[in-house]
Amino acid sequence: MLFFSSLAQAGVFDIPRFVEPQSFSMGLEPELTLTEGAGAAGNLKLTYGLSSFINIGTTIGNGGGQRRFRAGGYAVFDFFPDVENQPGIGVAAQAYYYRLRTNHHRGEYSLVPYVHKSFLTSEQKQVDPFIAIPFGLVDSFKSSGFFSQLAIGSFFKQNEWLNIILEFDINIENSYTSFSSGVVFYF
Repeated sequence: MLFFSSLAQAGVFDIPRFVEPQSFSMGLEPELTLTEGAGAAGNLKLTYGLSSFINIGTTIGNGGGQRRFRAGGYAVFDFFPDVENQPGIGVAAQAYYYRLRTNHHRGEYSLVPYVHKSFLTSEQKQVDPFIAIPFGLVDSFKSSGFFSQLAIGSFFKQNEWLNIILEFDINIENSYTSFSSGVVFYF
C-alpha cells in the first residue's frame, strides 16, 4: 500500500436515521477536524427515501484546514430496521470529491456499515445512538490507499420533523479525528 497524508473522511452524520419512502431530509452539519490539518467546515446533506430499505443522498460543503470543498453522494441500504428488540443494521456506499488546500484533488470511495438502536429516556425523549466503521479507498494526485475510522454518535429526536445529531469520528488508519453536530429536518 502506498502512504499518503491522512485526509480521508467518511462522514456518517445522518445515514443511520432512515428517511421514509418518497420523503426528504435536509441536514446542516458544522464539523471540527481535530487532527491532520485541523479546521472547521460546514456540510449540507439532502436525502431522499427511494424505497422502504434504500435511501439516496448528496452532500456539498466547504471549509478550512486541509479540505476546502467537498461534494458527493451516497446510497444507504437498511437491511434490518430498528423494530422492537432488534437493532437497525445497514450499510452505505459513498463516493466523494475533495479539493484540498494545496489545490490538489482527492476522491474517496467508502462503505459504512452501521448499527443503531432507538430508545426512550425517563423523560420520554427518543434517543438513537449509533456506531459505524467507515472504510474505503482514497485516490489522490500523488498516491492511493486505504482508510478507516470509528464513528460514534446519537440522534436526539426533538419532534417528528427535527433531530439533533452529535458525532465523534476517531482515526483508525489514514484518516483523522473530528467532531460534528448538527440538525436534520424531515419533510
